[in-house]
Amino acid sequence: MNLPTQEQVRYHGSRWAWVFALAVVANVSFPSSAADVAPLLEPGARTDREIIAPFNFVVNKSEDELQREAEELAASAKPIYEFRQRAFDSSATAMAAFFDAVEAAAEQGAQAIIRAGRDFGVGINLPEAAYLTKGGKRRALQQALNELFDRTLGLGVTAPGVINVEQSREVIVRRGSNESSVQRDQILTFVNYLNRAKTLHPDAGSSVGDVLYLKLVRQFFRPTLVQNKLETERRRNELRGSVDPSKYIVRAGDRIVGLNEVVTNEAHERLMALHQELLRRGAATTRSVRGVLGPLIRDMLILSIFWVLLVFYRRETYREHREVALIGSMFALVLLQAAAVARFYPEHSEIIFLPFMAMMMTVLFNGRVSMIAAMILSVVIGLQPVFHDMPALFLCTVGGVTAALSVRTLRRRSNFYIPVLVIAVGYLVGALALGLASGWPVQEIGLRGVWGAMNALISAGLTFFLLPVAESVTHITTGSEPVAAQAVVARSAGDLRPQRGDGKPGGSGVQPGGRERPVGPRGLLLPRRGQSEEPAVLRGKPDARREPP
Repeated sequence: MNLPTQEQVRYHGSRWAWVFALAVVANVSFPSSAADVAPLLEPGARTDREIIAPFNFVVNKSEDELQREAEELAASAKPIYEFRQRAFDSSATAMAAFFDAVEAAAEQGAQAIIRAGRDFGVGINLPEAAYLTKGGKRRALQQALNELFDRTLGLGVTAPGVINVEQSREVIVRRGSNESSVQRDQILTFVNYLNRAKTLHPDAGSSVGDVLYLKLVRQFFRPTLVQNKLETERRRNELRGSVDPSKYIVRAGDRIVGLNEVVTNEAHERLMALHQELLRRGAATTRSVRGVLGPLIRDMLILSIFWVLLVFYRRETYREHREVALIGSMFALVLLQAAAVARFYPEHSEIIFLPFMAMMMTVLFNGRVSMIAAMILSVVIGLQPVFHDMPALFLCTVGGVTAALSVRTLRRRSNFYIPVLVIAVGYLVGALALGLASGWPVQEIGLRGVWGAMNALISAGLTFFLLPVAESVTHITTGSEPVAAQAVVARSAGDLRPQRGDGKPGGSGVQPGGRERPVGPRGLLLPRRGQSEEPAVLRGKPDARREPP
């Protein structure tokens, strides 16, 4: 793969630089509707105009407000505690097995009881072992423990310290498939379990029996009321996710802040919400890196389509730097005028001078190039945020295309009124289509038609006035001189030789700068007698010119 030479880079770069320049012009000149419709005024600032909501939009809660409300709502969810029957059965079974082992070891003496207690994790000393050798004492202990388990563990007792850290005043107690709401203070805790054990003490007068009884109470305790953290957190997450991010709705036509009023915190909040809604709709831009680069690249891609057209299908135009510069200048002129319209009369996009550019390019080049240029520039203008909710794209396309087509009817300068009428009719039909679709009143449709007719009149006048300037800059002959008319007559007679500057065959038109370019009929503004067929410029034929040396 061969890399392009420095001369090739300079050759193409000087032409494609217009794409970047035009994209910059579009991004700099057009206003951002976020700055115009929703200026980001800080609280305490004084407004210089009244700001009205252009449409319905929602004011959302801030991140702090959302988090605080979500936590408050999650805290309102009652924690779920489940009764564990298996824990109760484990305590009762372990306690019964212990007494069975002690009873079996009682006949072998105190040491056997100590070893049996060690198997169940109960540390029994010699006096306590001697106490358990007595059958009456042993059975009284077992009966007291059974009664304690039935009155406490059978109802549900939480582990030590669990209820102390519980913030909810009520909890949900789930027993099987049944759920009931219980006050936190009514839940049995480990402390309540110990207190209830003291009231059921079988031998409170014996110091050895008292210590042994408390040992067994602690050893065989199992929490039977356990919090289901997974289920509780799931419910709380559902509540957190159910928080409505909307704070309130601002209706279209509501006054956000009045003229010369001080911006309050609530007004600032509404302006921020309107700004974000405009950004979401694509009706505004920001000055961030993404907000600048995105529209710039977008416009460059759209404009590049026309330059690709020149490279592949209008090489004779692409080679001439002056012609590319003229096209770029006309594009820039229309963009600047459209930006002025966007700043002062954004609702009247039918007064953008796209017909002027379309007529000039049809005269200088051909109708197809002109229509493509008009449609591409219409897309660039229509995608600007300030025209987001307006039919700028449609009206610009209608005006540009009808202007390019109207030149077909223009055979001489006396037919000045014909393209004006064609363009005016195009705007009127376009306004009628929009009015029928959007329910505009007849007055609105008529007003837009009048504005379109005025645009057509001014565009046609500018075309006739600036056409000689464009011819002088690009050295393109549009056939507006008598020599061109003679060239048509000569060619119709079969003399295909180029005409000299004096109108005689055999010469060549020498343009300023010493570059020879045969003077052929461009087909526009010729006397009617010299046009026996449709002008070549309107048929899309290449210019009759020599290639540059």
